[in-house]
Amino acid sequence: MKNNVFRTAAAAALCLVVAAATAKDFSTTIDLAPAQPLARVPKKFPGFGYVCDPKVGGEETVLEYRHSGAWVLKTKVCDDKTLEFLMRNRISILLVLNGSREKINADLRRIADGKYGPAIAGFQLGDRPDGDGDAEKWRAVVSSIRRQFKDTPIAIPAADAKPPMAKMLADRMRDVSKLVYDFSKVPAPYKQLKEITKTITFGGNKDLKRMRLWVIAPDRMPGSDESTRSDFKTISWKIHWMMSAYAVEAVDAVLFNQPMQPDEFGYTLRYLGLAFRDHGTVLTHGESASADAAKSKNSSPDLEQDFDDLTGGFGGEDNMKIVASPKACANLADGKTGDVEYLALANDSDRLCLVMVNTSGRRTKYSVETKGKKTGNCTIRRMYLDPETKKVKREAFGGYGQPGLPYTSYVEPDAVETVTLILTDKKHNQAGY
Repeated sequence: MKNNVFRTAAAAALCLVVAAATAKDFSTTIDLAPAQPLARVPKKFPGFGYVCDPKVGGEETVLEYRHSGAWVLKTKVCDDKTLEFLMRNRISILLVLNGSREKINADLRRIADGKYGPAIAGFQLGDRPDGDGDAEKWRAVVSSIRRQFKDTPIAIPAADAKPPMAKMLADRMRDVSKLVYDFSKVPAPYKQLKEITKTITFGGNKDLKRMRLWVIAPDRMPGSDESTRSDFKTISWKIHWMMSAYAVEAVDAVLFNQPMQPDEFGYTLRYLGLAFRDHGTVLTHGESASADAAKSKNSSPDLEQDFDDLTGGFGGEDNMKIVASPKACANLADGKTGDVEYLALANDSDRLCLVMVNTSGRRTKYSVETKGKKTGNCTIRRMYLDPETKKVKREAFGGYGQPGLPYTSYVEPDAVETVTLILTDKKHNQAGY
């Protein structure tokens, strides 16, 4: 199996075939065993997190983490008291190593001697893409990390497709597996990330070709102030942002550039945490508006799509499967109407989870078929904007699905929700969700 994860969008079309029923409704067929899913996320780094320093405290502080959906934090803080708290409560950090070579090596020894390794989701080599030009220091640091923490991912900061640290590290790049991009000022990430991955794919650096990405996301919409972080419109846009980053097919995590807080956004990430932590394979991505692209043999390709997003060009229905660029995030950032956007996640055997956001302004019907197993009953967890009170509410309830038939339901307007479906080989429902 090839290590190059920067596959073309054309290959992803084999995992997802979308057809629209009407302008308001859509259907999707999800392959439960694609040759290569969009991502695989471990519980230690479950798909998203925050950029902020950890808090240490008692039970109330632990509840603040849980109610904020804070399982991973990107930070430079790694004192013993903090690491002990993180270990005890199964919270992880992406630790940014800064300072002199001697200080970093001392920190690494202290983490190893204190057996704090399980609290480290990854090590990032400084926060400057040029590494301050100190190749000798960072090569020594990578060697030290790999000697003491054999399985912990190592990341380097990057600003484009040619990170200077890749050249500095030379043969030590074999120990690096992640690139970290700070897109916290970017209103919609897909196009820039896609250009970076394309450049890497067609470049000559074999080490870069196998890299996966961790991406820093904004905390608010362009032109907004800090007080809007948890407005529902902002929450929805940030979920679109995260989904469109995953659509690039090389992203393993999105970290929001803000402190954790047990507010409406925190509770939304709490729901998403239940989805990502229990369903670590990100199968595919889609939007309802792009469902028309592969509807029939008479379809025309979306002229706004890149050529690489076509899987066969012209020649009939079988050759017209198109993986469309996500547009909802960019549209919302431009003050336009959004869309229904989703990620499909799965565990290793018996659950499929749809993560959905609806900013289309309408109640949208959708239908899901699966390749490999049948879908049964489900649990729905929803955050939504009450149309009367204009307050954010949340709810959880069960849903019915008949194995052998497509799962059909509605996603409400102004809602972020997860739909966890039983997967079965049988023709009848089983106990469970």
